[in-house]
Amino acid sequence: MPAVDNWRAYDDVVDRRVPMIAGIAFAVLYGAALLMVPTLPGIDKPGSDIVAHVREHAGAMRIQTLLVTFGSLALVVVLGYARDRLTGPSAHVFTIGSAVMVVQVGIAMWFTGGLALHPDELGSATARTLTDIVTMWGPILTAADIMVAIPILVAANADRFPRWLAILAAVFAVEQLIETITIIGPPGSFISPGGPMNSYLGGSLFIVFFLALGVALSMQHPASEVV
Repeated sequence: MPAVDNWRAYDDVVDRRVPMIAGIAFAVLYGAALLMVPTLPGIDKPGSDIVAHVREHAGAMRIQTLLVTFGSLALVVVLGYARDRLTGPSAHVFTIGSAVMVVQVGIAMWFTGGLALHPDELGSATARTLTDIVTMWGPILTAADIMVAIPILVAANADRFPRWLAILAAVFAVEQLIETITIIGPPGSFISPGGPMNSYLGGSLFIVFFLALGVALSMQHPASEVV
């Protein structure tokens, strides 16, 4: 029946657009969150600097937490569609990596948003301790990112994704592997925990990679159907 076929074709088009829309929403929300608040004072700064930072940016920090929360919902949609393209051990690794990644983002937001709830009552020692915990989020997140990027690279090499996504996945995975050095990076440096490598280089690549994944999932690809 032509009418039924037309509806099915329409549903297929709409379904293919979902990951692209989710990827764009994720990129906008995470990008805005990344840029709207300066990073917390580094591990070389005293707790008093963190208290001053939180008091100045408390409102923006809470909005940042809200944006990341909504962005994570969009990210999960992209991850769910990507999982459908994967098979075998790579699929299991991707699932574990995705879960670890989303959980880590949520936990980091607990502490980031929590710091901003009572800025006038925040003590220097408490601020330094909680910020140190948040600071280690970026360095540790690299492992989960690699667990997500490598299966996409493998699938792209098997022609389940566009070849350009394989290149981007490889770049992202290698950068994240190098970024693990931030776990032991010296204070006040580019590679210090929570420093520019985590926040701006790794953070930007994180957003670009998952935006690209959402776009790639919305493209028709000859080997994208997995039994």
